[in-house]
Amino acid sequence: MSATLFVVGTPIGNLKDITLRALETLKNVDLIACEDTRHTMILLNAYGISKPLLSCYRGKENESAEKILSELNAGKDVALVSDAGMPAVSDPGAVVVNECISKGFRVESVPGPSAVATAFSVSGICKTGFVFLGFLPDKAGERKRIIERMPSFKMPVAVYVAPHDIDKILPELKAQAGIGRITVVKELTKIYESVIRIDDEIPDFDRRGEFVVIAESKETASTDTDAFEALEKLLKNGATPSSAAKEISALYGVNKNALYRRALEFCSEKR
Repeated sequence: MSATLFVVGTPIGNLKDITLRALETLKNVDLIACEDTRHTMILLNAYGISKPLLSCYRGKENESAEKILSELNAGKDVALVSDAGMPAVSDPGAVVVNECISKGFRVESVPGPSAVATAFSVSGICKTGFVFLGFLPDKAGERKRIIERMPSFKMPVAVYVAPHDIDKILPELKAQAGIGRITVVKELTKIYESVIRIDDEIPDFDRRGEFVVIAESKETASTDTDAFEALEKLLKNGATPSSAAKEISALYGVNKNALYRRALEFCSEKR
């Protein structure tokens, strides 16, 4: 090894989910850049590894990239890790990787666990392909615009959700026309790992832990009744008859004029 940045995947929960190659890499590099030095020390101590650590959390990536480039210029090898899973996938690391590539240094992946892939493996979802959006925006307006687009992907959409956001995001997903079943996977590879399928009402469950939430679209309506129910849900949430008819027509393939007439009837009945 010489002047290489190794992007190393680390366990997302269970410390035994570390690859032999990852351990070998962490033992042989000259420096380990990590999201949180305290968190990484737990992993290193478990395997008897002692290496200099460099803090590389979000907001400090540009500064850390300069130090990493300096080490690489000196011919040293650096490992980049996040707290869990693969760096630069909804975790810090992309800035560092980009800087190293742009300066001509070798960047090598040492793949490991990924929360989104692990979640799908236990979800029981049989469809091929999925869309991964990482963490949704904090701002309600931006988040709403993304959620409104989810059904149009016509395939499962996975997002990461922090425990303090789960009670906010689940109702927003349930209220969106065109979204069908929601699967909540929590505490992956840990003692309390669980999979919660939500077809109707949101059940009570322990909100502690980290979540991967997968929303499935209602790809087609078997009858016009399904489209009308989705239309009414949009109208109840404040959509205009015109915009609701347009959206549901695109999602379900039902005639837009018929949907618009039904929307006007629904609004008239509610007056």
